[in-house]
Amino acid sequence: MRETMNEILSQAGMSSSTNKPDPVKCDFCGNDKPQTQIEHPFKKEMRWVICACPCEIERLEQFKREQEVKAKRIRINKVLKLSSAMDDIRTMTFDNYKVRKGAEDAHKEIRKAIDHFADRGKTGVFIFGETGNGKSHLTAAGGNELISKGYAVIYITEKDLFSRLQATKNFKNEETFQEIMGACLDADLLIWDDFMSSQRLTNEEKDWIFQIINGRERANKPIWATSNITPEEFESESIAYKLDDKGRTWWRIIGNMNCVFNRATNYRKSKAMARALGISVEDYEAGKRG
Repeated sequence: MRETMNEILSQAGMSSSTNKPDPVKCDFCGNDKPQTQIEHPFKKEMRWVICACPCEIERLEQFKREQEVKAKRIRINKVLKLSSAMDDIRTMTFDNYKVRKGAEDAHKEIRKAIDHFADRGKTGVFIFGETGNGKSHLTAAGGNELISKGYAVIYITEKDLFSRLQATKNFKNEETFQEIMGACLDADLLIWDDFMSSQRLTNEEKDWIFQIINGRERANKPIWATSNITPEEFESESIAYKLDDKGRTWWRIIGNMNCVFNRATNYRKSKAMARALGISVEDYEAGKRG
């Protein structure tokens, strides 16, 4: 047994005596490899050990970094497949996003969430306000910027999420319940568009919502949610019990998100009305109707 161990120690680079061995050249850089002394495990004496060259260590660390980047890229691409309407989402950037009157606070909160993403943990964002006022574009633009920084982001509408989870009951379905739920929990960021848009939630849907909210809270990962609820609904007592009869899901949401009311008006309406009146959107929103 001891002979076997001595052979292993020798193969690991430990000298067979207390004498310092001759220098060993690195195969990569040609410099002498560093040597140090450590105590022999069986004998109370110091022995010389030839260490890895710093350039070898750097090569190994670089290989490890490349593998981690590759693994993360695979993970990101896998997660992205779950996102709703990816072609549309990719076009939503800050380059084509206009900060309209009333959307300043929402824009500032998303920018802050992006710039400090690594330090915010489970702190997410809840943006609510009138339909068509740019909430979806804003969160998608933020998600796209985080994707460019190497984060795994899912953007999904509530309706799409529920329909895809429901479809997993069909054994021929390409996606499994575990794959969808796992991706929602594993992504660095989950952007939940049109949250609470369902007029009436089934008990099963309520359970799905709780699983995702609770799971991401436990994993210390954020959610960015958009919703068309009104300020009156947001402040009402009844909304807390729409998701469950004890209000636990709602208060988890409120406790883990910075809530922002987007006061901007419906941009889709402004575009349609401006087109009908033959004026610019800016003039329409400024009250210049000709």
